[in-house]
Amino acid sequence: MVSLLAVLAMLALAACGGGARSGGGGGSTGEIDPNGTFRYVFVQNPSTFDPHKSANPWDMIFFRLVYDQLIMEDEAGELVPQLATKWEFVDDNTALVLSLRDDVTFIDGTKFDASAVKANLDRAITMEGSTLKGALARVNDVQVVDPTTVRVNLKGPGGNLPALFSGTAGTMISPAALANPDLDQNPVGSGMATLAEFIPGQVSRYDRNPNYWDPEAAKAAHYEIYVQTSAPTRMNMLQTGQAELTYLDPSQAEQAAAAGLNSAPSKSLSIMSMYMNTGKPPFDDIRVREAMEHAVDRQAIVDGVFFGIGQPVAQYMPPEYWAYDPAVTPDDPQYNYDPAKARQLLAEAGYPNGVDFEMLVPSLDDHRAVAEALVPMLAEVGLRASTRVIESPTTPTTFYARQEGNAFPGMGAPFQDPTTVYQASLPGQFANPWNTTTPEFQQAWLDALTGATREERLPAMHRMIEEEKKIRKSFPLHAHFPPSAWTDKAVFPEGYQPAYAPTFRGVGVTAG
Repeated sequence: MVSLLAVLAMLALAACGGGARSGGGGGSTGEIDPNGTFRYVFVQNPSTFDPHKSANPWDMIFFRLVYDQLIMEDEAGELVPQLATKWEFVDDNTALVLSLRDDVTFIDGTKFDASAVKANLDRAITMEGSTLKGALARVNDVQVVDPTTVRVNLKGPGGNLPALFSGTAGTMISPAALANPDLDQNPVGSGMATLAEFIPGQVSRYDRNPNYWDPEAAKAAHYEIYVQTSAPTRMNMLQTGQAELTYLDPSQAEQAAAAGLNSAPSKSLSIMSMYMNTGKPPFDDIRVREAMEHAVDRQAIVDGVFFGIGQPVAQYMPPEYWAYDPAVTPDDPQYNYDPAKARQLLAEAGYPNGVDFEMLVPSLDDHRAVAEALVPMLAEVGLRASTRVIESPTTPTTFYARQEGNAFPGMGAPFQDPTTVYQASLPGQFANPWNTTTPEFQQAWLDALTGATREERLPAMHRMIEEEKKIRKSFPLHAHFPPSAWTDKAVFPEGYQPAYAPTFRGVGVTAG
């Protein structure tokens, strides 16, 4: 069997060369149709078009069409300029200074400048209902130095800010539209496209922004994102010419290839994990939480549920990611599959005959399949799960707000910085209503924000990862790389890898 890394390497090599390639993974080159429509199929709508009210990281798929960000992440995962041409920490890292483009205009005619950045960050920090207050908590104030320079003063370490500015925190809305009552439905940005039509639950349509500052960004005249939760239907849409790109269930990878579609594992930072309620028995005892992790055969889940597509992990990032800690692996005796140790830990916790608990199951096909695989594994060591299927979008409210159930399997969303995903083990977080944490973890998390470069932050980042394993209110199962599938009409820029949360910059369709 070809390894996941080999497949990704072949995809990257196939996509390289002189100019864009149709299909990216070895398809023939083709002329881009400047009047064409690129169609993508996803499983949900945007939750809102107001970035400061978005609690759903998948919204960035839509935001990147209609809005620009201060900073952009390139195909190699490096931070590169977008609205900010450069940035640097100054005065012993107590402030971040950004230099800005001077040729950008929002679609309502408002000019982008340092005052626009200040207006956006001030709103994100102070607005009632803002979902970014926590992420920007270490920002003291924002100063306009001149029209193309903005200074973000810090009241604590802010080494994660450049990465955060490539996501919702750096997404720029026209300052003239910040008070618009319909901003959640009618975005006013400076992006490469404008929203033409939004039919909730069905489709959102976009037109190329004719005045965009980067004329090479929107290779298609129109973009359409369709909503379809059924993976067989998504693949059928590709086969029947109704779309150019989607992602599939892992079980469909060979079927897609047999149908003549291009397919490869998606670029992804999503991690499937098991989350536990630490506020009530049995998972209020860390020994039971440790027993749960030792009861799970991660490789069996990857092989049996995801057809070998994915990688077992014991931390919330894949091995190829820059912050990955090689000291925390699923083969380590502290975290590995060890049913005997799981039984021993349960007995030490006062459950020599095992214990019953309720597992909530989000109503998605892959989550149900994971739950079906977990139940017998857990039962083998004495963790007897009764399952209850719940609506997927309401899972966080059901589990954390109403505190129903004892555990659930869930898929992590894309993140801009590792500290974001680990923030859930700090006190006072929505996903930690029980305030289950340690002083050592809190200090490590704060230290992981210290430093102007990834290299400076890495030692504390690894310490944060290792300290979180001593809390273990949740634990990762595997890094999720569902197969992306696309037709030969799709034209990708050099080096492009279809992602689980794709971007469409430089993406187009062939003529004819």
